Amino acid sequence: MIARRHHYVPQCYLNAFAVTHKRRQKPHLLAFDAIEAKCFRVPPDKVALETDFNTINLEGHPPDAFEQALASVENDIGPALARIVERKSLANAQDREQLLTLIALLYTRNPRFREINRALHEAGAKQVASVALSSRGRWDAEMKRAQAAGAITTDAVVDYDTVKQSYEPETLKLRLANEAQIMTELQAFEHVLTALSERKWMLVKAPEGSPGFVTCDHPVSLIGPAGQRAFGLKTPGTRIFFPLTPGLAVVGTLEGKDSEADFTENEVASANGTTVLNAQRQVYAKTGDFLYQIDLQNPRDAAALVTDENYLRPAKPQLVK
Repeated sequence: MIARRHHYVPQCYLNAFAVTHKRRQKPHLLAFDAIEAKCFRVPPDKVALETDFNTINLEGHPPDAFEQALASVENDIGPALARIVERKSLANAQDREQLLTLIALLYTRNPRFREINRALHEAGAKQVASVALSSRGRWDAEMKRAQAAGAITTDAVVDYDTVKQSYEPETLKLRLANEAQIMTELQAFEHVLTALSERKWMLVKAPEGSPGFVTCDHPVSLIGPAGQRAFGLKTPGTRIFFPLTPGLAVVGTLEGKDSEADFTENEVASANGTTVLNAQRQVYAKTGDFLYQIDLQNPRDAAALVTDENYLRPAKPQLVK
């Protein structure tokens, strides 16, 4: 049977934030949902996934070919993460490379990235349509060019007046096929991985006995320089924060050198606030006693998250597939 429920955050990563209770036979996360405004226990295999997220329709390839390829990659990532956690070190070059591979995959393969890519293509398509419909002469010329290029047949040409009367750009939504999305992600992945490799990485540790770090369904946070709104992976002064386990996280910068550091409780709370704000919809924790801090607020208990207006958000209409 071909699996159709595909994770965009791997279980091998989420398992580090799960705990097995006496009454449950398998590990569970404590999830905080920003749309439903509630928290609940859930197995790692039930979150951060979408149906057919990696399904492809390419001649000569099974629908789950890309999903299987990713599973092979994750089979190498999982043990590398375990070794990093056990050693509390990024010194091993191969394990570090696997960690950066995971971060690059998480950064480029997620619903938020896909929606941005879809919206960019939609904006471009609407701009082209607007120009083509600016006059009958322009429309006829565009149709002839499309026929000459083999994009459409003569029978497929639609009259200018018919299209002009029915075209309502504000109600139209462009859908990108998975194959197009995946191709964009693979191209972005190579650039992101290179950019990550150029950064210096600090392994940070939560205080002993602390609830520590939380994670989410969009766990790679790019933090910009103060006062700068537009920034990217190669912008000086930016930081990448990525929680590894409740006890460990990594921070990547373009300045400085590879290092290690011990975070205070307040620094952990601030880091958790970053993760909370970066979440697509859900935050995941091992326990319900962690702290988080947003902006200049005082650190808040985990219980406040399901009522925090900084985190809660309305449900958005889903794009019909």
